[in-house]
Amino acid sequence: APARRDYRACPRGARARCSRRGALAAAARAMEIKLAPGAELNRDQKEAMQRGFDYVVAHADGARQRAREGLPLLLLPGDAPRLLRACGRAITQQEVRLVTSEVPPQGIDFNGFCKLFERLSKQQQATEGKLCEALGALDITGTGALDPTLLRDLLRGFGEGMLPADIEAVLSGLPKDRMGKISTRSIARRLVRGPEGLQYLS
Repeated sequence: APARRDYRACPRGARARCSRRGALAAAARAMEIKLAPGAELNRDQKEAMQRGFDYVVAHADGARQRAREGLPLLLLPGDAPRLLRACGRAITQQEVRLVTSEVPPQGIDFNGFCKLFERLSKQQQATEGKLCEALGALDITGTGALDPTLLRDLLRGFGEGMLPADIEAVLSGLPKDRMGKISTRSIARRLVRGPEGLQYLS
């Protein structure tokens, strides 16, 4: 059974939205779409993405009303970056802003999402070495390790912000030194590969 989400981590009055975001992440977590730069999605990849897309749009704001009116269910701007990330595409803050501004307020259909995924996949994602180097710049002690509290603050501020449960999933099981810090190499490897294959950063 899936772990119960701690709604106390959500701002007061936003529990429904937090629940929807948690369901979105849980539903799409199993997907990992690998696409070489410039390549197109194949049939199997589209089928896998279609299942995730259908789940997300069915749980989006206003989905029930649109279904009652016989209107197509569309992917909303706020859900697009999360679904991209859940499909295995690590997106930067700049890409998050670009995606949310490009997707119209009423949303996009599945074909539009596939084109968006293919276009973003033309850009190479960050390597473990580059992330390790970037994290190393935050290590003022020169020990090659960072405090988990600093890492949590970093992940909370990345992109549209990660859910507390997802942050804990990233940090879970990473080895710590005698001071309780996590090596920049191990956190870089986790951020690139992600728990259960889910990538978080680029």
